[in-house]
Amino acid sequence: MLSSLFTRRPAASDPDLFWTPPGTTVVQRYRNTLGPLEGAIVLVYTSASDRSSAYAAACLGCTYRAARNDHRARLGEAEAADLANTHAAHCRAINRGLPAISDDDTAVKIVRNRLGKLRPYGPSAYPVRLTDFLEDRVDLQRDDDFIKQAMFEIARTDRSFLKAAPAYSGDTGTRFLLQPPPPRK
Repeated sequence: MLSSLFTRRPAASDPDLFWTPPGTTVVQRYRNTLGPLEGAIVLVYTSASDRSSAYAAACLGCTYRAARNDHRARLGEAEAADLANTHAAHCRAINRGLPAISDDDTAVKIVRNRLGKLRPYGPSAYPVRLTDFLEDRVDLQRDDDFIKQAMFEIARTDRSFLKAAPAYSGDTGTRFLLQPPPPRK
């Protein structure tokens, strides 16, 4: 039964099939069929400039995004591909076409929302990494430089939320630290 979902191939001229979100490298694509309609495409991707082995999966037909497993560990390529294949087999969303590129203000809000989800509740600051934004890359459609610039602006305007500090041991660059919420009185 599942093998019948993947029997039809979309036409080679279909732009959705070959689309890659800016700032990412797509390594695999999955697509199911829904009778006479083409189903949504599920991408397996990593950051274009990231040298780590962190991958994510995202469906272009629904809101499915995955960058971590059940144990909150980052996904490897094989694990992301398994999740994408499973989602493609069960997703009933039709192809909605390519997502629109959000304006800069909306993209900054996506960065801020991700930082809010990462904010620690303990007494220690949380070091932010670019791989923390992997799940949002399809929605952001921005490269690492945009994310860094957005974090610089947030750190400049709200130091109680995000702090920029020099990198460790004399390296060039900046590290970002999410600050824990102030203690309640």
